[in-house]
Amino acid sequence: MTLRPQFEEKALPSISIVVPNFNGGATIEATLVSLIEQNYPGLEILVADGGSTDNSVEIIRKYESHIAWWVSEKDRGQANAINKGFLRAKGEIVNWLCSDDVLLPNALLTVGRIFAAEPEVDVVAGSTLEHFSDGRRPDRLFKASRELIDILPVNNPCAQPSCFYRKRLIQTRSTPLDESYNYAMDTELWTYFRSIGARWKMIDEILCRAVQGEDNKTSIGGEKITRELEKLYETYVHERIPLTYWHRLLRYPLERVRRRHRGVLFAYLIYFPYQCAIIALLSPFYGFRRVRWMNWAEFG
Repeated sequence: MTLRPQFEEKALPSISIVVPNFNGGATIEATLVSLIEQNYPGLEILVADGGSTDNSVEIIRKYESHIAWWVSEKDRGQANAINKGFLRAKGEIVNWLCSDDVLLPNALLTVGRIFAAEPEVDVVAGSTLEHFSDGRRPDRLFKASRELIDILPVNNPCAQPSCFYRKRLIQTRSTPLDESYNYAMDTELWTYFRSIGARWKMIDEILCRAVQGEDNKTSIGGEKITRELEKLYETYVHERIPLTYWHRLLRYPLERVRRRHRGVLFAYLIYFPYQCAIIALLSPFYGFRRVRWMNWAEFG
């Protein structure tokens, strides 16, 4: 990535990162260290702990000299915890980093340089390395997608920990995150950004390593995540008959059967032909890309 030749490091924007945590004592130290070791000038770390009963507070106190603000008290969920931090954040650029994720070296420098060199950009999204702690699946790369931005909220265009944005974007509504969402608050936020005309820049750099596993909220959310995505779609996309209606009617039964029959024969003889038929049937009314990418159906 080529930056403007006259770029000066001293022009880097300040960045605030909120770390929400609840009983993450086994992982929060690595999260905090990954932030501190960025050695980024103007970094502000804020920790919102939900009243942990493990050793989380002890670890937070260990790094207190690097933390601008922290609290440990009962909250109304993760979105509420993040909002507490966002409302106190002083940085020009903001994001949150869950206490089981880590930023990779120089991630903030990469992001800060882009925002400094391209003042017209509102959101910078990079790639995330997803690590499956159960070992049943290999690590995979979640790359930010420009295409999916254009059809939000059908699918999530980027991994949350690798998406950074100007603070002014979250100051344009009553609360930064919609606290009625427990799982899809990041996709809701991206959809809001699109609704107000935010300008995105997608980059290939891997900025974060995120853990997916037994204790990870996103990994175990199952059908609850799907229901939130339905709510999100119907809030932002006003269709006489929402695409989610047909998705629920035609796609979900197939997904439930697929969970019981995971063989290759079932996939090629039934699953894929049926999926193609649904896309062909609905595309003339809703658009091919919208129907193709609405493929979320998680049933735990």
